Amino acid sequence: MDPEEQELLGDYRYRNYSSAIEKALRNFESSSEWADLISSLGKLNKALQSNLKYSLLPRRLIISKRLSQCLHPALPSGVHLKALETYEIIFKIIGTKWLAKDLFLYSSGLFPLLANAAMSVRPVLLGLYEKYFLPLQKSLLPGLQAFVIGLLPGLEEGSEIYDRTDALLVKLSLLMGQEVFYGALWGSVLVSPSIRLPASLFVVSHINRELSGKQQKYMLGTDYELTIKSLCVSVLDSNVLVQRNTLEVILFFFPFDTALDYNENAILLRRTDLVCILSAATQTLLRRDMSLNRRLYAWLLGSDIKGGTFAPESTTSEDRAVYFFGKYSRDLLVESLAEILHQKFSESDTEEQHQAYLKPFRILISLLDKPEIGPQVVGDLFLEVIRAFYSYCKDALGSDLKLSYNQSGNVLASTIKENKNASEIVKTVNVLITSLSTDFLWDYMTKCFEDCFRKKSTQTRDRLENVSMPPTISELCTLLVFLLDVIPLELYSEVQTQYLPQMLSYMVQSLLENMEMLGLPELTHALKTCFKVLSKVQMPPSYLDIESGSGNGSPVKKENGDVTLETKSVLQEEEETPFPPLKSEDSGIGLSASSPELSQHLGMPTVTLERDDVWKKGGSIQKTLHCIQELVAKFSSKYIFGMQFQEANSESISAINLSGKEKKENGYRLSEGASKKKIVKQITVPQFKQMLSELFSVRGSPFKSKSSNLLSSDYNTDNKKEKEEDWDLEQVMLVLGPLKADCKEAFAAACHLLLDCTTFPVYLSEEEMEQLYTSLFQFPGKKRFPS
Repeated sequence: MDPEEQELLGDYRYRNYSSAIEKALRNFESSSEWADLISSLGKLNKALQSNLKYSLLPRRLIISKRLSQCLHPALPSGVHLKALETYEIIFKIIGTKWLAKDLFLYSSGLFPLLANAAMSVRPVLLGLYEKYFLPLQKSLLPGLQAFVIGLLPGLEEGSEIYDRTDALLVKLSLLMGQEVFYGALWGSVLVSPSIRLPASLFVVSHINRELSGKQQKYMLGTDYELTIKSLCVSVLDSNVLVQRNTLEVILFFFPFDTALDYNENAILLRRTDLVCILSAATQTLLRRDMSLNRRLYAWLLGSDIKGGTFAPESTTSEDRAVYFFGKYSRDLLVESLAEILHQKFSESDTEEQHQAYLKPFRILISLLDKPEIGPQVVGDLFLEVIRAFYSYCKDALGSDLKLSYNQSGNVLASTIKENKNASEIVKTVNVLITSLSTDFLWDYMTKCFEDCFRKKSTQTRDRLENVSMPPTISELCTLLVFLLDVIPLELYSEVQTQYLPQMLSYMVQSLLENMEMLGLPELTHALKTCFKVLSKVQMPPSYLDIESGSGNGSPVKKENGDVTLETKSVLQEEEETPFPPLKSEDSGIGLSASSPELSQHLGMPTVTLERDDVWKKGGSIQKTLHCIQELVAKFSSKYIFGMQFQEANSESISAINLSGKEKKENGYRLSEGASKKKIVKQITVPQFKQMLSELFSVRGSPFKSKSSNLLSSDYNTDNKKEKEEDWDLEQVMLVLGPLKADCKEAFAAACHLLLDCTTFPVYLSEEEMEQLYTSLFQFPGKKRFPS
C-alpha cells in the first residue's frame, strides 16, 4: 500500500469515499447483460464524483479490472463509450502524477481497444490519448512499446482516423525522442504480427527520399540487432503488403554498395547481419509476386524500384546492373542461400520441416528466371545444392537410403517413390536441374572431381571456401552415385550416350594421373563409382540401328568370310611408346602403354553435346579403356608386384635393389636374393602380362622362372631372342605373401571396370577400317582390302 494512501485511511471522509466506490463495484458482480454493465458504470461514475478532493483513488486495482472487462471486444460500442467516460472521469480526478504511477493499471484495458473498437469509439479513445497520455511525456517510457502497439491499428488506409493517428504518432516520436520511438516501433514489429502492416506503412511513408539513409538513421531505432531481427521476421510475414513495405525499407537503408561501409552506411552493419537480412528477403521469391520480385532484384542489381540506377559507373563494357551484382551482391547472395541450405530444424513439426526443405530449390528455380543473377549463383552454389539434396533425402528416408554400385535394379528409386516427402524433394530438384542446360550437371561434377585432385596437390583456397568446404573424393563419389540413382537419365538421350561417357573418361584419367594421392579405400570407392557411371552408359540409337541392320556391326571380314565387330581398343603406333600395342588374350586383360592423347585433356574438361567423337576412334570410350588399362598396370606394378616399368636403354637400376637384408615395401616381403644382382634387366610387357595372367591361374605357383610358355604364340618369332636370354622373374618380382583385403578389393574393382569397359565397341570410319585390316590380316602379295 502506498504511504500516502496509508495516511488517507485515517480520514473518515476518505473511508466513506472508499465505501461508496466499493458498493458501486459490487454491482458488476450481479450484472448478467450488457445493459446491466452500463447501469453499473453509471453508478461507479457517481461514486467517483462524490468526492473530488482526493486524487488518490481507493480500490483502483478493482476499478481498472472492471473497466478492462467492460472494454471486451465482444461487447457493444455503447458499453465501450460508457467505459471511456469513466476513464475520463478518473483521469480528471487523479491528474498526471497518479496516472503516470498507475499507468500499467489503466493501459491494460485501453491499449488493446483501438484494434477492435467501432468507428464511433475510436475518435473518443484518441481524444483520451491526446488529452491525458501525451502530457505524460517521458513518463510514458515504461509503456511506450505497448502504447505504440495500441496506436498503430489506427493507421488503416482509407480510415477517417488515419491522419489523426499518424499525427499522434509523430507527436509521440518528438516527445519521446525519435530514436527511442522507432526502437519501440521495431520492438512492436518483432513481437506483434498484427501491427506489422501499419508499422511498415508508417516507416515507409515517413522516409524522406531527398535525404540519405545515414541522415535518417534514427528511423532504425537504438538497438540495431533488434531492428535487424524485426526486418527479417517482417519480410517473411504472410502478408504481401508487409513484405513489400519491408523490402522498400531495406532497399533504402541498406544498398549493397554502401551497406558494409562504416563511413557511408546508416548503421554499423556486420556482414553476417546483411546476409541474414538477404537470406530472409530472397524467400519472398516463393510468393511469385511481381511487386516483391521487382523490389528484390532492384536491391540486388543496384537500382531503384522504378528501374533507375544508382549504381556506380562501371569501368568495363558490361551492363551496369551485371557489374553491380558481380562486385557487390553476388557473394552475399551466395552466402545467404547457403545459409538457407544449411538450415537446421527441430523434429517437432515434420510437415513444416519438409516444406522448408523445398524452399532453397524453389528459390534457385525462381532466380534462374533472372539471367543477370541466376546462372552465376547456381554455378557458385551447386555443390552445396547437391549436398543439401542428399542430406534432405537422407533425413526423409533414414536407414532406407542405400546406394547401389552395381548394375542391379534401382532399389533407391523405388524407396523414394514410397516416401511422399522424399519424392517431393526429388521432383523439386529435378525441376531445378531441367531448368539448367542438359550438360551442366555432368560437366559440373566432372570439374569437381578434377578440382578435388588439383586442390589436394596445390592446397589452393577458393573465394567461397567459407560457404562451401572443398569436397573429398569419397564424398563426390557418394553424391555422384546418389544422383545417378535418383535423376531420371532417360529424359534426355544424350545424357547416357554422350555426357556420361565423356565424364567417365575424365574421371578415369584423373584417377590414373593422381593414383598416388589416394589411399586404397578411396581408390576402391572411386573405381566403383566409375563402374556405376559405366553401367548407365548406353550406345547411341544411330549406332544400334547400324548394328541391327548389318548383323554384327562394322563389316570387317576375316579370310573365312565371317563378319566381326571390332570392340577392342586400337592404339596408334607411336615411336616413343616403349611397348607395342597389345590385344586381349586368355587372361582377359589387355595392357597398353601411356598414350600422348591423354595429356590433351589436362585442362578443364568440357562435357558437351558438340563432341561427335565419343564412340569413334580416339574418342571418350576408347580413351577410357586405355586409361583403365594403364591404371590396372600401374596398380599391379605398385601394390602386387612391387616394381615399376623402366624406359628402354635406361641405366637406372631397378626399384628392387636392396642391400643384403630382407625389406618390406607396400606391406609385402622382398626376397633376400633379390639384392644380389646390382642391375636387373627391364621386364617386358609380355612377361608382365604373363605374370598378371598367372596371378589369376589356379595352377600351382603363379610364377615360373625360365618358363617355356612365358610368351604366347603371337610372339614366338619376334621375341625369340628374349626367350633365349637367361631371365629369372624371381629376381625382379616380390615374393608375394597374402594380399591385404583393401588391396584385393581395389584390384577387383579395377578389373571389374576394365572387363565391362571392353564390352563397348569403338566405331571406325571406312578408311580406319582399311588401315586396321591391313595391319592385322594382310600378307605380302595380297589385296589391301577384301572385296
